[in-house]
Amino acid sequence: MSADEWAIRAEGVSKKFGLTLRQSMKYGMRDVGRKLVGRSSTTDVLREGEFWAVNDVGFELHRGEALGIMGVNGCGKTTLLRILNGVYAPDKGRVEVRGRVGALIAAGAGFAPMLTGRENVYVNGALLGLSTKEIDGLMDEIIAFSELGEFIDLPVKNYSSGMFVRLGFAIAAMSRPDILLMDEVLAVGDLNFQKKCYDHILQLKRNGTAIILVSHAPGAIWAVCDRGLFLDRGRVHVDGPIEDVIRAYDDQNSKNARRSDIQFSQAEAHAQQAGELQAVAGPLGQSEKRPGTGDVICTDFRVLSVNGDGQVSELEFRQPFIIEVDVTVIRPVENFILRVVLDAVHYRSIVTLDNYEQGSPIPLLQPGKYTFKIEVSNQNFRPGAYAFNVSVVSKHVGTHLFLWWKCAHLVVLSPRDQFLYSEPNAVMHFDAEFTHSALDGDK
Repeated sequence: MSADEWAIRAEGVSKKFGLTLRQSMKYGMRDVGRKLVGRSSTTDVLREGEFWAVNDVGFELHRGEALGIMGVNGCGKTTLLRILNGVYAPDKGRVEVRGRVGALIAAGAGFAPMLTGRENVYVNGALLGLSTKEIDGLMDEIIAFSELGEFIDLPVKNYSSGMFVRLGFAIAAMSRPDILLMDEVLAVGDLNFQKKCYDHILQLKRNGTAIILVSHAPGAIWAVCDRGLFLDRGRVHVDGPIEDVIRAYDDQNSKNARRSDIQFSQAEAHAQQAGELQAVAGPLGQSEKRPGTGDVICTDFRVLSVNGDGQVSELEFRQPFIIEVDVTVIRPVENFILRVVLDAVHYRSIVTLDNYEQGSPIPLLQPGKYTFKIEVSNQNFRPGAYAFNVSVVSKHVGTHLFLWWKCAHLVVLSPRDQFLYSEPNAVMHFDAEFTHSALDGDK
């Protein structure tokens, strides 16, 4: 299947439920009876106590694309994902799927509690269409990625929710699916595992896997997805670029907050934003050192607070900070330049700092161990996730003496007394003075 072919297609998909268990069971028995006598069990009309959980949803997703689905609780996101995965049959419309589907919809879903993790790998692998031989070949990768170690042979009834997520994601992702469906479950895992998962998700996407991600975290949606759907009461209200979907989601949340007169405290908003942005730091990439000529080695990189609190991974908007880089020089270096570059999700370099451009040239640096200190007095990065790269170059050498990709991650948060939303495509803030004046005749 080529990259320009669709992997999953939904046309007019709708699903209804009863408001109570009794109604659902009553209508369900009636529908089964109608099927037994050869009559259609579907109807376009809502019966008493029914509602449309998903209503006339349609889209097409191609290989190598990622679709984000957003909406407030109860809008139909999870129901739609379960229809796409074949858990629910639609009452109207149809879903077509090309290829193997890997799904992670609920922590622990699809696991037999009395079986061990290893045994559940075989069960879930078989459900994905893998042969026993194929599962044998993937077992070591699944165990290594899940980081469960010896716990893989423990009955999963003793697993925590985080362990379920680790194993579930490892099975879904390591099976190399053509389509990967995920519903918010990565929020359960720890930060390091989230980063590893997002790295792998982006790699699957580059390799041609079609991805659907349901999440309340705009940062995660923005980092992974190219386009999206915004659902409201089961219907698609926005189908387009991911920026438009995130904006619609934020607008809906603002309207709901005003209607309910909910006042979210700055501390709560701050904590929520920190969690979302830390989760998306993973897609910025994993750390990688690339030795160059062998003349120089960077041994450590630190981001420090200015008040003596040590290393930090989070800063508030405008909060000053200090960068320290430990460097070992093996052979003398003429015109030594230490360069620190900052990246953001979906961007190349957005800020570069080096001693030469900052007016501190080093004509000759002799062998030895050094600590370079960079004091940043006023950073104007909007709330978001960023990554540092550091390199050593010389004006007399046409290549890097040393290069260290993603040596540290940094999350910038709104100030605690002024909540700032993170616009998907905005990374910098300019200080500016706004004035206005009336046009002639409109005074």
